[in-house]
Amino acid sequence: MSNKLVAGIDISKAFSDICILSPRNEIIVHTKINNDYEGMKSIDLTFKKLETDYNTQLVVIMEATAHYHQLLDNFFRKLNYEVIVINPIQSNAIKNINIRKVKSDRTDAYNIALLYRLKNYSETETHADIIISIKKLCRQHKELTDEIVEHINRLTGFLDTSFPDFRKVFTDLQGKTALTILAEYPTVTAILDPELDKAKIINQIKTISHKSESYASKKYDKLYQAARNSSEICISNLSTSILIQTTVAVVFSLKEALRAIDDEITRLSIMDKQFQTNVKLLQTIPGIGEYTACVLLSEIGNIENFSKPKQLVAFFGLDPGVSQSGSYNRKNNKISKRGSPYVRTILHMLAKANVYSNRNREYPNPVMRDYFEKKIVDKPYKVVMCAVMRKMVQIIFAVLRDQKPFELRTPDDHQKMIRLNNKQAA
Repeated sequence: MSNKLVAGIDISKAFSDICILSPRNEIIVHTKINNDYEGMKSIDLTFKKLETDYNTQLVVIMEATAHYHQLLDNFFRKLNYEVIVINPIQSNAIKNINIRKVKSDRTDAYNIALLYRLKNYSETETHADIIISIKKLCRQHKELTDEIVEHINRLTGFLDTSFPDFRKVFTDLQGKTALTILAEYPTVTAILDPELDKAKIINQIKTISHKSESYASKKYDKLYQAARNSSEICISNLSTSILIQTTVAVVFSLKEALRAIDDEITRLSIMDKQFQTNVKLLQTIPGIGEYTACVLLSEIGNIENFSKPKQLVAFFGLDPGVSQSGSYNRKNNKISKRGSPYVRTILHMLAKANVYSNRNREYPNPVMRDYFEKKIVDKPYKVVMCAVMRKMVQIIFAVLRDQKPFELRTPDDHQKMIRLNNKQAA
């Protein structure tokens, strides 16, 4: 048994419950503190007194609860305490250790402390500040992108009733030209206004789209005709104009924020030479660009933490769950989904990019396309896409492990290369 004191901390937004166990696993302190400087300083004094009384070191163990644990983690590390951060899934695994069903912050703090004694945990790795910063920026990028899509869908709803034919002229509502026109001329009435400066709109379309004046003039004629056609059936309320204009303003604002985040991701990735090297290596894989590479690397952290591809597959939550008891053994298990949902979204897009043709009707990865076609014959689509995603994770692992660019090889060529390498090694 360890002769150290152990402080289990159950963290919530405003306060934390702390349970301190003696070397003999007796509860010697059970208290609650506010998650501010005064609260942390008061418990630090308690920790130091107990270390003196028991003449031993104190270990702090806590769950990784969103961002709430970060302040306490940082505070105690600065004071040179041994701090262990664990995944909440691990602490939840021992919540039924008692027969009575009890769920409270006090019992959670005790269970977290007890988990240290059982030694049945894996410590959550603390990454370098650059990696953490890039991860936060990539996640914010995803959330802002989702918000843009949400507002574009809202804008589509407004136009469906107030300007039905607008999308026949501008098919991409996220385009700068379409948004600029809507910001200034949000309704059919505004386009059909006799006092409207036709030359101004044509010049706007020409300037923003970087096309010829002839193109801009034709575009205006289509817009005017669309407005005339829509005027016969449209429903325009008093609020329509302001609703469209404010939605467009929000989309412009979100796009500006997205550009700032992209610039910061690029700036930070350049600061770490190894990170930048890995970004370039991953970009040799079909379908992976700079942003996708940054998402993958920031979520993976240190590739050396994974000795086998299947460990990285499990880290991303793509491993099948296991349901077995006695003679029962379920076969059609779903994936665990224990990893980052941001990565699984990226991997799904990456899988689609590798098995479907691009705009030139070419397959970026014909080997993966062949694999997809063989599997889809007798398996459901989602099962096949999960298999392709796992294959992509194996490729990512190999590229990062070997520090070599991706090479497109058929399975037969790959086996020949392995046999040749084995002969040379022998």
